Amino acid sequence: MRRTQIYLDEGQKQALRLLALDRGSTVSDLVREAVSRLLRDEVQQGHWSKRLGTLQERIQKSIVAYHGRELTEKEVDAAAREARATVAARRRRAAT
Repeated sequence: MRRTQIYLDEGQKQALRLLALDRGSTVSDLVREAVSRLLRDEVQQGHWSKRLGTLQERIQKSIVAYHGRELTEKEVDAAAREARATVAARRRRAAT
C-alpha cells in the first residue's frame, strides 16, 4: 500500500470519523472501501456499456435483414412497446 493524501471538506471528514467509529474501523479503511466500490462500478459499467453496444449493433443488423432497411426511432419505440405488451400478456396468462 502507498500513502496518499486527499482533501475532504469538514462535513465529509466528520461523517467519515463517525462512521468509522460506528463500524469499529478507520477513516482510511472507509476511503479504500469507497475507492474500491467506485472502481468496481466503473469497470462493470464499462463492461455493460460495451455489451449493450454490441447487442444494439446485432439488433440493428437483424432489423435491417428483416425489414430491408433501418427503422425510424418511432418505429423502434412502437416495436418495443408491442414486445413489452406481448411479454406482459404472457406473464399474466402464466400467472393464472
